[in-house]
Amino acid sequence: MKNFVHDEGIFLFCLLMPAVYPLLYAWIYNNEVLREVPVAIVDDSRSALSREFIHKVDATPDVRVASYATSLDDARRMIEAQEVRGVYYIPADLAGSVYGARRTFISVYTDMAMTLQYKAIYMAANGVVTQMNKDIRISRMTKLTTQRDEDVSSAPLKFEEVPIFNPSGGYGGFILPCVLMLVLQQTLLLGIGLSEGTRRERRRLITVARTIPSKGYGLRLAFGKGLAYFMVYSVWAAYLSLAVPRMFGLVMIAQWRDLVAVMFPYLLACIGFGLTLSWLVRYRENVLLLVVFTSVPFLLLTGISWPLSSIPAFWQGFGALIPSTYAVRAYVRIATMGATAADVMPEFTALWIQAAAYFVAASIVMYRTRKG
Repeated sequence: MKNFVHDEGIFLFCLLMPAVYPLLYAWIYNNEVLREVPVAIVDDSRSALSREFIHKVDATPDVRVASYATSLDDARRMIEAQEVRGVYYIPADLAGSVYGARRTFISVYTDMAMTLQYKAIYMAANGVVTQMNKDIRISRMTKLTTQRDEDVSSAPLKFEEVPIFNPSGGYGGFILPCVLMLVLQQTLLLGIGLSEGTRRERRRLITVARTIPSKGYGLRLAFGKGLAYFMVYSVWAAYLSLAVPRMFGLVMIAQWRDLVAVMFPYLLACIGFGLTLSWLVRYRENVLLLVVFTSVPFLLLTGISWPLSSIPAFWQGFGALIPSTYAVRAYVRIATMGATAADVMPEFTALWIQAAAYFVAASIVMYRTRKG
């Protein structure tokens, strides 16, 4: 417990980072959706119809007409200079094709480096074109029709989009619950790795008697160290799973009993996982190389940001070894979908199996590394 305060690295990863990092992440994505993405217009039509499209797309909250280009080459240079993020190309035959009952196209070119910008640019154009198509159909109908006839003829089949579990459709509400669970695991792995790496470095500087550890020594040491981490991280688990989502207005419909049922085995599994992996840490700095780069792969393996059905079987099996894989799935369902502990029983069972297996492995690791 003294190491949490006296060791700068452990203090940073186990006390400071769980408190600050989720707040920083939530503030960055607090707007949830992108607005006013800058786009350029290449208008070869210069007609009333093209001006109507430009006016309506500029009026949407998603994009902002930032510039006009004389050609697609000029627009491409604007994208390369990051002056705009996309281009709308209006062909010269737009008005003639529409009024001549021929199909034409308005092309959308986007910078695919960020999918959220692509979505905003594409959806804005799609919405405006859909509305303009409806208006054109109505204008071609006879004047003897009623408003009801016009509505049915222009849109015989209507759909209503009702987002569930993420009402705002925002990126923060989608990704932040996953990140909160991953922060618990990754900071624990870093803290445990730093502590064990430091202990082994110090052992190399002093002479240690090679005594045979007593029976049950590994289990007692794993339990004692695990209890110290559990005491600290039980507070962080409550903070990350309950306080942070409410601070930033994220969907939180979980009951605290269901969260406790998942968090308890998850923390135990993470601690056992960290103590087991500490066998690979021979020097203090090694843990940074072993853990930091795994954050994004571990997030992908949860099946939240990428469909689980599209992940190869090998990587699904590998993900089954990681505690965050099951904890993220269970937490997202409980916190945002209204599931209960009974609804996430497969994840709940898997976390307890991991907790038991990793504590057995941690006891073996503690026994083989001897006292120090």
